[in-house]
Amino acid sequence: MNKQAMVVTVFVSLLFFFMAGYLLHFILVDSPEIISNNGNELADSKTIDLVRGTIYSSNGKKLAYTDTKGTEKDLDDDERIYPYGKTFAHVVGITTHGKMGLEKSCNYDLLNNEATPMQKIVDDFSGTKERGSDVHTTLSVKMQRAAYNCLGSHKGAVFVMKPSSGKILAMTSKPSYNPNTIDKIWEKLANDSKDSRLVNRATQGKYIPGSVFKIVTTLEYMREKSGYNNFSYTCYGSAKFGGFKIACFDGKAHYTEDLDGAFAYSCNSAFSTIGTKLNVSKFRNTAEQLLFNSKLPLDIESSKSDFVLAKGAKEFDIAQTSIGQGKTTVSPAHMAMIASAIANKGVLMKPYIVDSVINSYDIMVKATEKEEYKRLMSAKEARRLKQYMRSVCRYGTARNMAYSSYTAYGKTGTAELDKDDDINSWFVGFAKKGKKKVVVAVCLEDIKQGSDTAVNCAKQLFDTYFS
Repeated sequence: MNKQAMVVTVFVSLLFFFMAGYLLHFILVDSPEIISNNGNELADSKTIDLVRGTIYSSNGKKLAYTDTKGTEKDLDDDERIYPYGKTFAHVVGITTHGKMGLEKSCNYDLLNNEATPMQKIVDDFSGTKERGSDVHTTLSVKMQRAAYNCLGSHKGAVFVMKPSSGKILAMTSKPSYNPNTIDKIWEKLANDSKDSRLVNRATQGKYIPGSVFKIVTTLEYMREKSGYNNFSYTCYGSAKFGGFKIACFDGKAHYTEDLDGAFAYSCNSAFSTIGTKLNVSKFRNTAEQLLFNSKLPLDIESSKSDFVLAKGAKEFDIAQTSIGQGKTTVSPAHMAMIASAIANKGVLMKPYIVDSVINSYDIMVKATEKEEYKRLMSAKEARRLKQYMRSVCRYGTARNMAYSSYTAYGKTGTAELDKDDDINSWFVGFAKKGKKKVVVAVCLEDIKQGSDTAVNCAKQLFDTYFS
C-alpha cells in the first residue's frame, strides 16, 4: 500500500506541476494573442465604459486617438481618429469590421487602464471616462511619409528598420485606404480582389524576389565552395541547360567576371549556373536558417515566405530558384531582416514596433528592450556578403548611390511576372554614416521599368534618414 500511495502521490504531483506550467505558459505566452483576437468579446466589452488609448509615433505624434464627446459614460458617439489617414493605414490598422495592425496586436493594452478600485469609484461618481493605456511606437513620421511618397502611384511596399536594435521605423503599403472613412468604404474594400487594399504588403505580401534572392544563393555557394574567391565565369548574355535557356537582363553579356562582379551586375547566367552546382538539400537548409518556411518574428500580421525546392528537383527549377524566379516568394519585411542580419555581423535583432505602454496615470506598464532573435549567418559570412552588396552600390546596378554622403550596401532585383515584360522592382540593403545605420526593403509591383525604380525609392529613404 505504501508503494502504491507513493506512485499515486508522484503521479498527482507531476500532473499538478504540468498544469501549473501550462497555466504559466498560457498567461505569459498565449494570453496576449487570445486577448487581442478579433473573436474575443470580453476585451471589447470594455469599450462600453472606457476610452480606447492613443497610439503615438516615436516623437509623440498621435497616430490614432479617440475623440470623446463630453463626459457622459455612454461612449457610443466617440470616434476613432487617424490624423495621418492613408499614410499609416496598414501599420496602425482599424478597430471596426475586424481589427487590424497595431489596433489588433495592442488591443488589450489600449483597453486596459489598470486603475485602482478606489479610482474607479471616483470616476463613476464624477462621470469621468476611464482611459485605456497609450501605446508608444518606434515609428518615425518622417520616414513613414518618405516611404509612402517614394512609392508614388505604384502598388508595392516599404519596410525600414534599425539593424542594431530591431526598431521598425516605417512600414507602408500601397494601394492604401483612409481609415477615417472605413464605415463608408468597407463594403468596397472587402470586395476589392483586384487591388487588395486591406493587405499589408510590407509583411503579408508574397512576392517573387527576383535577384534579391541571389543573397541567399551566394551564401549557400560560399558555404559549399571553399574556393569561392577564385570563382570565374564568362557571360555571353544567357546560359543554356539542356532544353532551356536563362537570359541576363535585356540579354546583356557581362563577359568574364568574378563572384563580386556577378553579384554587382546581377548576372543571371552566372547565378543559374551556380545554382545547378549546389546541393539542393543544403540549399534548402540555408534558406530555412534565413527564416523561409517559418513564422516571422513580428507582432503584427505577416505571411511565411516560401522556399519549395527539395531533393530531386529538376534542373530547370533549381536554375530558376537560384535567380529568384520560380515558386519562391518573400515579403519586404523578411528581406529587410536578412539585410539587417548582414549589417549586424550575422545577428538578427528581434524586430519590434511597440516601444512602451503607459497607462492613463503616466505609469509605464511595459517597455521593449532590444534582444537578439537569431544568428542567421557567421560574422565572416556577413562581412563577405556586405562587401558584395557594397559593390552593387559602388559600380553595379545601384551605382547611383555611389557618391552619396553615406555608404550604401544593397541588392537590386527585377522579378519577371509575365511575357509582357511586367516586373516587380526590388531593392534590399542598408546604409551607414558615422554610427547611424538603417535597413531598407522596397518592392514595386507590375511596372515596365527595370530595377532603377526601387533603387530611386530606396535612395530617397536613405537621403531622408541621413538628412
